[in-house]
Amino acid sequence: MVNKKMVISISFGIGVMLLTYLALQDSLTRPSLSRLPISSQMAVSIIIQQENLTQNNSNDFSTNYVYIKGDGSIYDSDISSNAIGRYLDTTEPTITTGNHFAWEIKNKQNQKRYYVDHVTGEVIAKSKS
Repeated sequence: MVNKKMVISISFGIGVMLLTYLALQDSLTRPSLSRLPISSQMAVSIIIQQENLTQNNSNDFSTNYVYIKGDGSIYDSDISSNAIGRYLDTTEPTITTGNHFAWEIKNKQNQKRYYVDHVTGEVIAKSKS
């Protein structure tokens, strides 16, 4: 009788631990309410406002979702999974020297590129040109 209770208790504990593990893994793939990413249009409007640009036409800008390392290395990324893809280019190091998922905003008029953190909306890097 004791062995049966012990087996049930151990099985229950392992089951709860497995469910907790699966829930934690699932939570890593879903954004929380406090960490929802901004849209590419919001990132463009942040650049227009912060740089005091007169272009109000969104066609003057192109956007790309990227992963930028602290040293300025830029990699292609997928916003739905935050997967890091192929190497794209190098720009100025980030102002935080940390790694970020970001929106790359390219001003088609002057070819300048801005990198906006995908959650905070902070401009974390700019190209020189």
